[in-house]
Amino acid sequence: MPGRHAATAGPRSLPLSLSDSSSLTRAGIAAALVTASAAAVAGSTGAIPSFGSDVAPAAATLTTDTLAYPPAAIPAPRAPVVTPVVASAPVAKAAPVTKEPARKAATPTRAKAKAKAVPTKAAAPAAAAGLGSLGTRIVSKAASFEGTPYVYGATGPSSFDCSGLTSYVFKKMGISIPRTAQQQYDAAQHLSRSQAQPGDLIFMGSPSNIYHVAIYAGNGKIWTAPEPGESVKLGNLWGNWHVGRIR
Repeated sequence: MPGRHAATAGPRSLPLSLSDSSSLTRAGIAAALVTASAAAVAGSTGAIPSFGSDVAPAAATLTTDTLAYPPAAIPAPRAPVVTPVVASAPVAKAAPVTKEPARKAATPTRAKAKAKAVPTKAAAPAAAAGLGSLGTRIVSKAASFEGTPYVYGATGPSSFDCSGLTSYVFKKMGISIPRTAQQQYDAAQHLSRSQAQPGDLIFMGSPSNIYHVAIYAGNGKIWTAPEPGESVKLGNLWGNWHVGRIR
């Protein structure tokens, strides 16, 4: 069948040109696919069916070589990039530090109590020893006249007799006492010898006949203006003596 061989000789042509890919539309691509299907049928039967007057006579032929290069595919739209949200772990707050003002305040209080206790304990022996007392000051004042000459009837401060020394020293302490030894004995509080304290008066003689008076310095000693030709000095207890206290 010569007609069949003539139909299959040479490259099959298509009524639609795809050389200009920029001019293709979806309708053109569909028509080309229909034409290619028809060409395949013609290859098996030997004849290409007619498509009527709808095919444009001036259309260029579309070869199978042209179909080997299909138009570039339209890229699919990109999917939106979803950024994963990472939940941050909650930051734990540090627990507040609880202060203990009461415990800290107790330490200085105890320290102050101890500091106050030290002077109190230290001052106790001084008080027991009579330091700063009236009796000690009386003794110190009498000692300040050591070496002052004895003059009968003198009341100081350049010279003294026995009762003149005692009345002058007591006056300097703010205490007024009588002038003579007997008068001073009569005005004093009478004590036993074991009760004698520094600053007390020591009387010589009998209660009704006191002829000498001195100031007790403690430890069996007295400050005295003894007699003419001598001066104020620290001497020992002697004779028949009695203790009297005037404050």
